This record gives sequence, C-alpha cells and structure tokens, in this order.
Amino acid sequence: MGLVRIIDKISEWTGAIAAWLVIPLMLVVMHEVWARHVMNNPTGWGYDTCWMIFAAQFLIGGAYTLYRNGHIRIDIFYHTLSERGKLIYDTIISLVIILPPMILFTYGGVIYAAEAWISGENLSTTNWMFPAGPSKSLIPIGFFLLGLQCVADIIRNIHTLKKGNQQ
Repeated sequence: MGLVRIIDKISEWTGAIAAWLVIPLMLVVMHEVWARHVMNNPTGWGYDTCWMIFAAQFLIGGAYTLYRNGHIRIDIFYHTLSERGKLIYDTIISLVIILPPMILFTYGGVIYAAEAWISGENLSTTNWMFPAGPSKSLIPIGFFLLGLQCVADIIRNIHTLKKGNQQ
C-alpha cells in the first residue's frame, strides 16, 4: 500500500496547488475588471490568463477531487448497496469506465501538446498570442494525475475487499 500512499500524497499536493491558484485568478480578474470598467482600458492578456489559470486549476485538481470522493455519482441504487457492494461497484466503474478514457486522453493529450510545442502554435483568443504549448501540456498532466488516482483507488478497494474490512 506504499504506492497508494505516494499517489494519494501526489493528489493532495496537486490539490493544494489547484486551491492556491484561486489567488492569482482572483487578482487577474480584479485587475481586468478595474482596467476595463473603471479605466476604460482593458488588457490584451486578462481573458487568456483567466481561462488558463482556471483550466490549470480544473485539470490538476481533478485527482484530488477523486481522492476525496468529491466527483458526482449517479445515486439511483448506489446508496442501497452494502459497503462491500460499494467497493465492488467502485472498482468495476474505475476499471471499466474511468481508467480507460484517462489512458486514452493522456496519450492523446501528449500528442496534442507536442504538436503545439513543435509547431510553435499560439493561442489566438485575444491579441496576446500566448504560446499554446504550456496550456495544452496541462491536458495530459491532468488526465494522467486523474488516472493515477484511479489506480490508487482500485488498489485500495481490492486490498480492502481481500482483507474483508469495510471503510
């Protein structure tokens, strides 16, 4: 279970980073609102910066949310399952529904980000023309972290099922 503890620590660490990203996001929004509505002089970088920080927060915070069991669940029958049934259900869902797309999105995200870095692609949502590579690199990182936490949950659930202990 040492691997599970390491993965959980990574998720806690990235979750803390995601939480702290609220501060620069708030500062950029406040600056942009001031510049746009008070000074009547909007920045050329505020919009891009806001969505890039929020995207970073969203992508790297997903693993922490999974670690804390904070993702939504369709609870039609889940609450009627025993604790053992919930562990089995969570393990199957993680193995069949969550992990395969995380692997595919990580792989596809690496290709997507690499193309942006290699081509020197710039983001053109505003006139700032910021390089796309850094933002697009967060896509495979976020999906990799989410997949990694999924693996930790699968291992933890199987270990708990084998021991017969219920959490």
